Formats: sequence, structure tokens, C-alpha cells
Amino acid sequence: MIRDEAREERRQRAVESLGIVESGHEDRLDRVTRVARAVFGVPLSSVTVMDHERALYVGRAGFADPESARTDTPCSLVTDTGEIITTDDARVDPRFADLGAFNDNGLGFYVGHPLRDGSGNVVGSFCLMDAEPRQLSDDEMVEFRDLAAWAQVELLADAEASAARSTQQALLPAEPLEVEGVHVEGICLPSLSVGGDYYDYGLIGRFVHMAVGDVMGKGVGAAIIGSSVRAACRAASPHVAAGRELGLAVDRIERAVQTDLQRTGSFVTYFHAVLDLDTDELSFVDAGSGLAVIVRADGTVQHLAGTGLPLGLDEQQHVTETTRLGVGDQLIVMSDGVLDVLDDEFDWALEVGRLATQPRAGGSDGPGLLESMAALTHRRLSRDDVTVVVMDRRA
Repeated sequence: MIRDEAREERRQRAVESLGIVESGHEDRLDRVTRVARAVFGVPLSSVTVMDHERALYVGRAGFADPESARTDTPCSLVTDTGEIITTDDARVDPRFADLGAFNDNGLGFYVGHPLRDGSGNVVGSFCLMDAEPRQLSDDEMVEFRDLAAWAQVELLADAEASAARSTQQALLPAEPLEVEGVHVEGICLPSLSVGGDYYDYGLIGRFVHMAVGDVMGKGVGAAIIGSSVRAACRAASPHVAAGRELGLAVDRIERAVQTDLQRTGSFVTYFHAVLDLDTDELSFVDAGSGLAVIVRADGTVQHLAGTGLPLGLDEQQHVTETTRLGVGDQLIVMSDGVLDVLDDEFDWALEVGRLATQPRAGGSDGPGLLESMAALTHRRLSRDDVTVVVMDRRA
């Protein structure tokens, strides 16, 4: 079959724009194909995407091959025509005569349904295959179309979620900050594809800034609000000429996002700290967070309890608190998702202190707390986003 080159170019761009090739094999698409096998009693089912001359089986049941040549699968017929392709007996159907792997496996039945993006471009196909010739009844064809619609929703949703996840992660600091014995590093582990937690850090003059925000809720809506807070924080932070002016900067951040928060009925717990490299003075504003501690060099844990309300609840003036961050001390700031993965949400500060003083696996450099929190989150499946940022004052 001769392909329409312009149509193929649009189709390939659509596939690439959805990020399907990068996201690869997905359990959610496997679930659709497993259901299809059970409903129709077929040995093989797949969700297939054509990437140039490769057929990628991004969802599959009944076989393990992640990909094949495009010319080896009948899914190429679906992609090229944009139509439902079916045959009662593929062994005598001339359309299937040149499909190498398909014929080599001795399969006799195939039905494939095109999967389209919002602009109508064919970005994938959903199919059933069997070794024996067969024919779907009218009722079975209705069920097949319903499963194809489910596969299309999952395929597009997965691609969108993957793109959103990549974008959100790209907005976080790309690497730890190292300056004059100060090490700052963080992790953000959304409970869904994207989350409402946000963190940032950087050096402005002789001041190290570190901020953590937690938007009420999770998912895409919270992520949008979190991005607004990030932008406001980045705009306000350069105006902090000294740590004691931090409260004014947080006031400015709140004013910038107040309207959005009120219109969406949301609020943000927020913690912002500034370390003066010349004096060791640590200034901080706690707007409803309450989840910041300093683990001192001697192992004692100091809870930094702020008095401010979350951003968006009420117009307020944020108070700047001060302490010192000496050599060997660690400032640790978290989102409330951490409480889901710790053993005791009431004694969380002491538990965090113990985790923070444990040596990192293999003796490698960097905060061992982040390694422990990531492992706990993976094991205990937090219901909320988990974010932890550590400012470590080393010798």
C-alpha cells in the first residue's frame, strides 16, 4: 500500500507531540489488552503505535516483544488507512500476504481499530489476534468498539500525563546547590502524575534561598496553582536584600496569587528560608506549613514553629523569624504528604531527626534523608504528594 506522505508526516508529528514514544510501555494500556483477551477469548491483544518504521507495543497481552518492524504487523494497515481492519481468515486474505511476522506465527484472525488524537490524527491502533479464523458477531463488534474507545482514552491520557510530569519536573531545580560548605537538595514525589507541591532554591548575592509550597489538593489543578506560586516566588526573591526583609517578600508573593487562590477556592502552605552566608543567620517565614526542623550537629531536633496562616486564607503580614544554622546543622522542610509515610505523625520530628543522621547507603555524599524518604514513599504509597528539601551546613 502506498502511503499518503503528507498524512504520514502529520501522523508522526502527532505521535511525537504526545510523547508516546518516550513514555514507552504502560501498565494502564496493558490492563485494556488483558480485559480484551478475557472478553473475546483471544490469545493476543495490543495497543500499537507506529514510530516511523517501528511498531511499538505500548500495551500488550499474550506476548513480550516490545516492538517489531512496521511491515511485520497488521496494525500498519490500520495506521495507513485510518479504518477498522478485520478479516475472517488472514491466511487467505491478500491484504495480509506480505506481513512477515504475522504470517510466520500462523495467526488466522485479526481485527484492529484506529486510535486518534483530538485533531483526528491516527496515533495508535487497538487490536485482537487469534491463531484460528473467526468472525465477531454484531454484539461483539460493539464491545470491541467500546474497548477501543477505552484504549484511546488511556493512550491519550497517559501521553498527556507523561508530558505534564516531565514539564513539572523540569521546573524543579536541576541539580543540588553547593556554595561555601552549604549543600541544598530536594525531592518531589507526586501521588498522581503531577502534584501540587513545589520547591525551589538558589543563591542571590550572599543569601541562599530555599522555599517549599504545598497547594491544597493534588493533580493537575494543584500543579497549575503551584506553578503560579513558583513564578511569584521567583519574582519576589531578588528583592530580599537581607533575610530580615523576607516577610515583605512573602507578602508580595501572597498578593500576586491571592486572586487565583480565591477564585479556585484553594490555599497554599508555604515555607521560605534565607541563609546569610556571612553571619550564619537563618531567616524564615512559615505560612501554615509547620513541617520544618533543624537537626543540630549534636543530634538534637529543633522544630521551627511558625505563626502565619497559609497563603490565600486571609490578608496578613508575614512575620520573619530568625535562628542560626551552624556547621553540621541541617534545615529540613517537608510537605504534609511526608506524614503518610512516617511511622508516627505525632512524633514525626524525632523520626525525621533519626533518618537525617543515618549514614547514606554506600557512604556516598548528599543528604541520606532524601534517600530514606524516597524509599519509604515507594514502599508505603503515600496518599498525598511528598516533598522534602534539605539545607545541609557542612564543615
